[in-house]
Amino acid sequence: SLDSDVKDYFRMDGAQRLVDVNLLFDPMFEPRTVREDAEFLEYIDLDGARRLFAKREATIPSGLEWPVKDWDSWNRIKAERVDLERIAGRFPANWASQVAEYRRRDYPLAIGGYPHGMFGTLAHLLGYEKLFKAYYLEPDLVHDILGTFTELWLRVYEQVLSEVEVDLLHFWEDVSAGKGPMVSNGIVREFMLPYYKRIIDFVKARGVKVIFVDTDGDCWSLIPLFMSAGVTGMYPFETHCGMDIVKVRRLYPTLQIGGGIPKSEIAKGPARIDEILRPVAEVLRTGGYIPFGDHLIPPEVPWEGFKDYRTKLNGLIDRCGQ
Repeated sequence: SLDSDVKDYFRMDGAQRLVDVNLLFDPMFEPRTVREDAEFLEYIDLDGARRLFAKREATIPSGLEWPVKDWDSWNRIKAERVDLERIAGRFPANWASQVAEYRRRDYPLAIGGYPHGMFGTLAHLLGYEKLFKAYYLEPDLVHDILGTFTELWLRVYEQVLSEVEVDLLHFWEDVSAGKGPMVSNGIVREFMLPYYKRIIDFVKARGVKVIFVDTDGDCWSLIPLFMSAGVTGMYPFETHCGMDIVKVRRLYPTLQIGGGIPKSEIAKGPARIDEILRPVAEVLRTGGYIPFGDHLIPPEVPWEGFKDYRTKLNGLIDRCGQ
């Protein structure tokens, strides 16, 4: 409700929605509590991972154990929860009414999204440490997981796109850290791009022309790789990791850009807000840019500061946006 109130207050366009289909396990794991006290909640999540939630910090839970540990665990999960011949159960019971709503929508409609990608999904299933080792020690396992999910997603997307016009496809990766990608260009070329190309070629042939990748951190070296596979846009271009949207636009004039506004700087007052919006105006004039914070706006940004920022940004969009 609060999110809707903010959007209405600033007359924002309708936010994108993801098509309501299950792209991971069918059935999902049954969530259950392992232990709980005043400080922590340890639980089994929908994806089968065991996670620890720190109540005081209330941030993203820490992973303790992952569902895919080896070939045996993957083969068991694949047989029980990734049946390529059983697609119907991945659609909600009210799918017909959802389709009717999608056809009369006034908002962008996307397929894919969190946590679905060629790195992101693997990190959720194996954990980072196991994944980084598996690229070198068990590459066939990695390819089997990626190939299986690619085939699953193609079958689901085929059904969706036969009934609904979709505006964009999202890959969620978060493959970059503060100093650069967490994997080499060689890993990207071998384990990500072939599957990207299959899916992108498939959806583009069915009318989906906008292909976005969500990855935080320093992603400079990834931009040309992703573009070579057919990706048309990226976000959120975190400024504190060295991402500069003016430079991105200069180097990659056809890349669609989202984000790029230093979120924490909004709290520093009107003069700093004016400063961080200058590059936004420059890139807006080139087109192909949707400006927003380079991640979720943090709670230390006060309402008055956010109101000043967003009012000024709205004015820039009206004056400079293409």
